Amino acid sequence: MFKVLIFKLHVFFTKLRKGQYSYEYVSVFKDNDLRSPFSPCIKDDFFSHILTYIKRDPTLKVYKTKENIQFGNTPFTLKYDDIFRSRGIPFCFNALKLKDYRILIIGYHDTIQNSKIKTIYFFANDIFIFGEYAFTNSSVSESISFSEILVNKYISESTKDIDEFFIEDNKENLIYYKDNGFEINIRYYNSGDAVSKTIYSDIGDLMVVTDFNSNEFKSKLNEMF
Repeated sequence: MFKVLIFKLHVFFTKLRKGQYSYEYVSVFKDNDLRSPFSPCIKDDFFSHILTYIKRDPTLKVYKTKENIQFGNTPFTLKYDDIFRSRGIPFCFNALKLKDYRILIIGYHDTIQNSKIKTIYFFANDIFIFGEYAFTNSSVSESISFSEILVNKYISESTKDIDEFFIEDNKENLIYYKDNGFEINIRYYNSGDAVSKTIYSDIGDLMVVTDFNSNEFKSKLNEMF
């Protein structure tokens, strides 16, 4: 009973000091061998979402655009706390730590062009490093229609019969697009400023020295979520 009381007090004061949607708050549960109290935004590992940028396939076509790339109406200069002021409480949340970075992932339900999607934001130490659209309960045709609108916003060339490519603006920000026939992935990488480049480089270095098949890594990964 005493341990339960201590735990509840710890949860209360951590929420009071750091907020509910923070790495510290989730860590209170994980430190007590409990799962995060939030629904996860991603169920696979974080690395698979950032890998497409850090280890870009040099054979993929890169379309150039004169338009400034940003994630919907969200500029890459957005800070973590700004999301809550503009969008309110998220429906999903992940928190993990990589080296010196606190990775926070928050998501919202949206409907665009009759397609139901998840809009997911990825932050490293409060810096918005990339965003992702994840299609949910949408037909393939609806997803393709939405994707065509996004592509046509930035480039005039045809992408017909090309199911995986990048779009790059003058600041070196990138959109990654992939259609594998079952789902469509669209990610917007904030890769045009020095701070984000440093973050990507540091995470890339971590990936180089990490054995992703080791039991230790899989155990730590399970704890992250």
